[in-house]
Amino acid sequence: MLQQWTLGSGLALIAAANLFACGQAADSAPEDGTDEAGTAQQAILDGTAATHPKFGAVGALVFALPEYGVLDVFCSATLVAPDAIVTARHCTPNIDLAPELGLMAAFAIGPDAFAPTELLFITDYVAAPAAPGKEKGLLQDGGRDVAVAHLESAATTVVPAKLGLFDNHMLGDKFQLAGYGVSDAFGVYGQRFAGPGTARAIKGHWYELLFRGNYRAYLDWYFTDAPSALPSQAEAKEWWKSYRLESNYELLAGGLRGEAVACYGDSGGPLLRGTKASNMTVYGVSFAVEGSISSVCDLGGGYLVFNRKMLNFVRSAL
Repeated sequence: MLQQWTLGSGLALIAAANLFACGQAADSAPEDGTDEAGTAQQAILDGTAATHPKFGAVGALVFALPEYGVLDVFCSATLVAPDAIVTARHCTPNIDLAPELGLMAAFAIGPDAFAPTELLFITDYVAAPAAPGKEKGLLQDGGRDVAVAHLESAATTVVPAKLGLFDNHMLGDKFQLAGYGVSDAFGVYGQRFAGPGTARAIKGHWYELLFRGNYRAYLDWYFTDAPSALPSQAEAKEWWKSYRLESNYELLAGGLRGEAVACYGDSGGPLLRGTKASNMTVYGVSFAVEGSISSVCDLGGGYLVFNRKMLNFVRSAL
C-alpha cells in the first residue's frame, strides 16, 4: 500500500472521525548539493502563524454544535464566494459524517479555528469526479481531489479569494501554502499557519520527485523511516516506479530547504498568491504529503491544481 496518504483528519474529537491520515516525509538529503527537504525544526509545518488579514479567506472545516462551538478541526478550505468554499474532495465524507454523530459541519473563519470570528454551517457540496479509469499508479483514487461546499449564509467579515488558472509556466515559482493542520513536531493544530513553497513538478513519479532522483536516499528512508513500509525490496521497487502525479492535474510543492509543507489537517488548504486580501488568489488545494517516523511531514506535498478543466469545474459548482 502506498505510504503517502491524504491529509485531512479529525484529530481529537472522536476516533470515528479520523477518516483520513496525512502522509509523512523523508529527511534524507540528496548527495548532489542541491536543495534538500526541510526539517521539522523549520515551520503549515515549517510555517508561521498567519494572522495577517490577507489570509482571511482561508478557514477550517470543523465539527461543531451551535451551543458549544467548535469541537474539532478536520480539514482546511478557502472562501471563494460569499457563501461557498473550495476544499479537497476527500474531506467531504466528514461533512457527511457530522450529522451521524449528532454534529454539524461548518467553515470556521479566523486565525484560531477553535475561537472563530465567524462560524458558517455547510449545507451541501459538489465533489469533482476522480480521473477516468483510475489509472494504475496515480496517487490516492486518481487525483482531481477537489470539492466546492455551499454555506448556510454569506461571510461578512472577510473578502473571498479569487480563483486563478495554474499555468505550467508557473513551475519554479513561489506560492504560499496555508492551512489549520499540524504546525510543529508536537502536533499542535487548529491555528492558521502559512509559509512559502516552490511549485516543483506537475508530472512525474512521486518518489523520484520527492528524492530528486536519489534512489539510495529513498531506500535509506524506506527501510529505516517509512511508517507503512512492509518492508521488502519488491515493495520498495514498486513504490519507486509506480506512484506518480496525474500529469497537469497534480503538483508537487514545498518541502525544500527553508520552505513550508502541508501536514495533518491541511487537506483542502490553498496554494495561494497575493499581497493583500483583495488580490489573494487560490490556484489549487492540498491533498497529500509524504512523511516519516522521525520528521512528521517535511518532504513535499501534493496539490490538485486548477488547470482549465478543474477551474471550470469549480466555477460551475459555485
